[in-house]
Amino acid sequence: MVSDTRFGSGGFTLIELMLGISVAAVLLALAVPSFQNVTANNALRTASADLVTAINTARSQAVNLRKDVVLKQKNSDWSDGWEVEYDTSVSVEGTQEFTPSGNVTVNMSLSELTFRPSGMVSDEAEFTICDDRSGENGRRIRVKKFGVIENETIVCG
Repeated sequence: MVSDTRFGSGGFTLIELMLGISVAAVLLALAVPSFQNVTANNALRTASADLVTAINTARSQAVNLRKDVVLKQKNSDWSDGWEVEYDTSVSVEGTQEFTPSGNVTVNMSLSELTFRPSGMVSDEAEFTICDDRSGENGRRIRVKKFGVIENETIVCG
C-alpha cells in the first residue's frame, strides 16, 4: 500500500521554530559582549606593538642614516596616530604613519621625540595606551635617554 506524504511531517512547526530562534538569541546575547572584549583587547595590543615598532624604527634609522629621525604625533594628538619622519634627502622610505584602531587613546606630554644619530633620544618619554573601558589593562611604554624601551602593563582609569 502506498501512503500519501503530502500532509506528513516534512518541516518545522511554529513552536519549534520559535524555540530555535529563542536559543539562538540567548547564545548571541552571551557571545557578543565577549567578542567585543576580544576586539578591544586586540586593538590595544596592536596599538602598543605599532608604537614600539615606530620607536625601534626611528632609533635604528637615526643610527643607520646618521641623521636625526623624528617620531611625532599626527593631527596634534597621539590618539590620532603617529609618524616616523625622515630626512627625505637621505632616505627613500619617506614618512611612515601608524594609526590606532578602535577606541584606543595614546597619551604623552611631548608632541615629538627626536632620535639622534647616536641612538639617544632628545627627551625621555612615557606613553600610556588605554581604551574607553575603565578598570581594564593598558600599556605604559617608556623610552629612556639611550633609546631603551620599557613596556609594562598598567590598569587604566
